[in-house]
Amino acid sequence: MRFLSVAGRIAFAAFVASLAIGLTASFGTRLGYWNYHVGLEEIFPYSLYFGGVAFVTGLAWLVTALAANRATALRYGLTGFLGSLVVLCVPLSYYTASYGKPPIHDISTDVAHPPEMSALLLQREGATNPPDYDGPNRVTMDGRSYTVTQLQKKYYADIHSLGRLGISPERLFTHALSVAKDMGWTIVSEVPDDGRIEATYTSFFFGFVSDIVIRVKPSGLGARVDVRAKSRVGDADGGTNATLIRAYIKRLTNG
Repeated sequence: MRFLSVAGRIAFAAFVASLAIGLTASFGTRLGYWNYHVGLEEIFPYSLYFGGVAFVTGLAWLVTALAANRATALRYGLTGFLGSLVVLCVPLSYYTASYGKPPIHDISTDVAHPPEMSALLLQREGATNPPDYDGPNRVTMDGRSYTVTQLQKKYYADIHSLGRLGISPERLFTHALSVAKDMGWTIVSEVPDDGRIEATYTSFFFGFVSDIVIRVKPSGLGARVDVRAKSRVGDADGGTNATLIRAYIKRLTNG
């Protein structure tokens, strides 16, 4: 059937175009050829458009092929259809995970006295978000005005300082540094005398950077760890920085 041949090839071509545009938008941004506004907002949507074409034509090919019991253009049609699911589901999964998250990007286990950046200040060229803690800043969500701190406490109430009894700050610092390295973060600075570790996390797609500060200090009969993560660009992180801190604290606690 001619329809199967044409539909299969269109689905495959649209999938290839979608994949090529998506990778170009993502890694072009990561490599610094353009900023994230261009990569994410101007180029990447075309990947979704072509992905939609691949899905629709691939689905039409699949339904027709099953009804006619024909395998015309099987490799093209099936690859286009299944490929479209991949290129559409990756951004959809991120959107689903970030849906309902507060429009903030500066998360700290200690909102009263958040860890401050030092060595990271030298690496923040091109950052659109200032290094200062956003806690007092006001943002709007669901038509209401909140401070960043209020939204963190409301949506990420489980994020707080980690205290450890019977351990010296020096020993906890060594453990905290080891866990940060195990997380795959890039260590920018480690200052044992100040109990401060500074690191960065870079997302695979688009290369979004989160600056991370870990602070270890004496506390009662032991020591305490605080962590702060802030995105360099964008108005919201979709929950990424809270996820980073949760994962870090979990590994620190279990290690």
